[in-house]
Amino acid sequence: MEPEQKRLYKVYRAGGREFPVYLEYDEQLKESYPAYPDFEEHPEYTDEGRPFATAGQESCPHCKPNASGKPPPGDCGGCGWFYREQTHYDPIGVCMCCALQRKIKLEEEETK
Repeated sequence: MEPEQKRLYKVYRAGGREFPVYLEYDEQLKESYPAYPDFEEHPEYTDEGRPFATAGQESCPHCKPNASGKPPPGDCGGCGWFYREQTHYDPIGVCMCCALQRKIKLEEEETK
């Protein structure tokens, strides 16, 4: 594959949106890898103000184990707040933690 070429890897669905993920070429490794959105650098939110996240993102201070008796997870994928829409292995999901939800409706009413 040419370094300039991007090839669609898969389209993930979460929170009413679609996220196309493309294969990008790593010149040093001489191989392609799926380039997931960077929601930490470029946050995106659902219409309800919930943040999108990838399973591999580092967990935040609000993380909780996804099963009782387990230690707090090191990434969003192991967090009890991480909602995967289609399968238990979806790499893109929605954080359902109320502490991280944007208060969109309240902000819209205040600007009227």
